[in-house]
Amino acid sequence: MDASFPRHTPAGLHNEDGDTWLARNHQKRFPRLVNRRNFLATTATLGVLTPLGSAQSLGAAPGAPARQGGGAPKAPAGSQSPLAGTPAVFAPAADGFTVVTTLDAPALVRVQYGEAPADGQIPPEADDCAKLLNQTAASDGYGFVPHDDRVVQIRVHGLRAGTRHLWRLVATPLGSADKAPRYSKVYSTRTLDPAAASTRFLVWNDTHDRAPTICGLHNRSRLSAFAPGETPDFLLWNGDLCNNVNHRAQLPHLFVSPKDADLAGLPPVFVARGNHDVRGIWSNKVPDYVAFPGNRPYYAFRSGPVAAIVLDTGEDKPDNHPSFGGVAAFEPLIREQAAWLDEVVLRPEFRDAPHRVVFCHIPLRWLKERKPDYSRHGYDDFSRRGREAWAGALRRWGAQVVISGHMHHAAKIPANNEWPFEQIVGGGPALTGNPKGATLLRGYADARCLRLEIAALAEGGTGDNPLFHSEFAARAWGSFFAL
Repeated sequence: MDASFPRHTPAGLHNEDGDTWLARNHQKRFPRLVNRRNFLATTATLGVLTPLGSAQSLGAAPGAPARQGGGAPKAPAGSQSPLAGTPAVFAPAADGFTVVTTLDAPALVRVQYGEAPADGQIPPEADDCAKLLNQTAASDGYGFVPHDDRVVQIRVHGLRAGTRHLWRLVATPLGSADKAPRYSKVYSTRTLDPAAASTRFLVWNDTHDRAPTICGLHNRSRLSAFAPGETPDFLLWNGDLCNNVNHRAQLPHLFVSPKDADLAGLPPVFVARGNHDVRGIWSNKVPDYVAFPGNRPYYAFRSGPVAAIVLDTGEDKPDNHPSFGGVAAFEPLIREQAAWLDEVVLRPEFRDAPHRVVFCHIPLRWLKERKPDYSRHGYDDFSRRGREAWAGALRRWGAQVVISGHMHHAAKIPANNEWPFEQIVGGGPALTGNPKGATLLRGYADARCLRLEIAALAEGGTGDNPLFHSEFAARAWGSFFAL
């Protein structure tokens, strides 16, 4: 939604065309790293211990420099780690997950990992922890050890469903005499389990690069155990993580290392793009920083009894709107998703799921469905283009609820004869403690019932105010609905 933010200029370029902007900002490859390091130093934060996806400092691996206590291995005097900020874990699946880290300098990056102890905890002694990290993910699928000077994505795969793994990053500088490896702290991440009897999840939306809001959601999410020993299986960030991506230097802190929030210490993250996430000259680089399942911005997954479909609603105006400067092509993407959706709802793991949930940033329904005047700064309150393309498949599938954001006002719209799925919409980016502010959605499902609760975060993010909840009975096995 646009109401709380200045209108974007054509192509999001501050009244410059793309060639002028690129020429003005062009630098040789490695000298510009110095400026990036200064920028990233202001946005990088220390990791936080969390009961959800735990993180803890780790000492040296065998043969690494000496350490003191539980700290990371000491780097040579005067040297600097190429690792920038904290990492993030995206695109969880039954057999793995993707670790993304940003860099301040050219480096080779690997992930050392291993199954967590039976109690799921990170051992307090660094040496004991290091012994568990007995495997390495060090291939990008094209025959290279992952390396770059900006960002790398490393897929950890071949894991068992529903298992918790400890992992850490190991970065080795490239292009310098210093070859000493640098280590991140140790994190803990659990794979999804499609066969689990139950599942728990969290949803954020419309954080718009507001550090206090992201920090508040982060802190509340760390405390969102549903019962002692039960932690969420995934976090879905439901669009508008940012306002725009007009400068490439924004990408690390917008999507991987937000200020005062260690994303890797939370449950693994799925992202649904919002309309603001696709604005600006560098928004096409977001997939370098966010791993999407199947390398597409729409996808489906199964977690316990919940089958989830994530759709990309694109922009909130037609592709030919002059504010996009000719770069928008979301209408073909919506049609592409329609063809995919017709097929995916027939797959047994989705067709037979007890609970059927859709996530998309722009709602498919709204309280008052007006026709916007795009020539007078109008925008879509709901995605009419998406609904027209997808509603038939969603009806046949028996979708129970669509969870969205965009409108900066939390709302629940019951199902009816015309639209047989409930629409839930999260709030906006401010910490107001009311429906117009930031919200946290908690979901729990077992074989009988799906329960959703949405709460508003108060100032400081230290508490929340329940707004409403919904419950859905399980669909019959194999149920499919005629139009």
